[in-house]
Amino acid sequence: MIPSEPRHKPELDGIRGIAIIAVMLSHGGPLIHRGGMISKLFVSAMIPGWSGVELFFTLSGFLITGILLRTKHAENFFSSFYMRRILRISPIYYLTLTVILILAAHSSWWNSMLPAAERTRVSYYFYLQNWPIAWPHGIELRANVIGHFWSLAVEEQFYLIWPLLVLLLPETGLLWLCSVLLALAIPFRVLFFHRIGGDYGFIHLLPTRIDGLLVGSICALLSRRNGRIPVRLVYSALATGGGIIGYIAVFHHHELVGTYRYMETIGYTGFALLSGGLIGLSQYPRPMLLKILRMRWLTETGKYSYGIYVYHIPIYAVFDHMVATRLGLPLPAPIHLALPYVALMIACSFLVAKISYDLFESKILALKVYFKPTFVRS
Repeated sequence: MIPSEPRHKPELDGIRGIAIIAVMLSHGGPLIHRGGMISKLFVSAMIPGWSGVELFFTLSGFLITGILLRTKHAENFFSSFYMRRILRISPIYYLTLTVILILAAHSSWWNSMLPAAERTRVSYYFYLQNWPIAWPHGIELRANVIGHFWSLAVEEQFYLIWPLLVLLLPETGLLWLCSVLLALAIPFRVLFFHRIGGDYGFIHLLPTRIDGLLVGSICALLSRRNGRIPVRLVYSALATGGGIIGYIAVFHHHELVGTYRYMETIGYTGFALLSGGLIGLSQYPRPMLLKILRMRWLTETGKYSYGIYVYHIPIYAVFDHMVATRLGLPLPAPIHLALPYVALMIACSFLVAKISYDLFESKILALKVYFKPTFVRS
């Protein structure tokens, strides 16, 4: 076992599983017709599942910072980190992006499901799709079949900056830096909101969505210092995050479905703190929690979560198109039809991701062995 590869923790796969299920449910919520109280409750419970992205950010900050700290003194610190990240992230990202753009060149329907501006499409190849320079002038970055790739751009931009800071700063300095940036995150978003309003695009920049990555990094730094995240901080994060989200749910409940002022300012921090609390709690011997997080179906879902995330929106789009054109069924649909339909799309997304991982990704991931960090023997 090399320092960059600690003992596998299945509970973290379980957390990944929770995150991707939440995200898939959030994209299924709008397919339910809100015609009654039960339907409205399901929609209000499903759509906030977009917070699974915050959980992914927090887990990524936790794992990546842990890897960087353990390999800080490796001779090939940068090359090992970046090559291993490229092997994990890039193959199916660029494959999916290229296939969809080729389909768009030959299909008016696929073309209509992509951003209209050519520079916006090209920006995806450079992980710049979340920056204003890539958007059509005066038009916000609208949802499309590759629109969910904005979160991958946020992570890639974080990867460009964070390894250098980890290398240059002592751990105490990193902890202070994360804490200060986290404290500034809410005022920064409040300023953005008052200057430009609830623009869809500006809430997908690295500076406006850095909370989860910072909370995860703090968790990694505290774990390295203390062995575990101090339990009082775990419960403080859960209480503070729960209080923020609870406040929004009670007093601004409409934002559970349509995010706006409160969710776009304090809500992201609330979900990041809840995510950090869950990760911290999973490192303690809590039998009931660990039993849940280590359930086979949940850890398997987590194992394939990256592929599921990449593929699920295009799969949803194909299903919706077929239902509308071949079957002539209107969407959103009544809840008794919509829930099985969403479950079917989730199952197909899992199946496609599993096939992709077993037949394609795993072969590429095997190349990681050539980019292990190397340390000078004393």
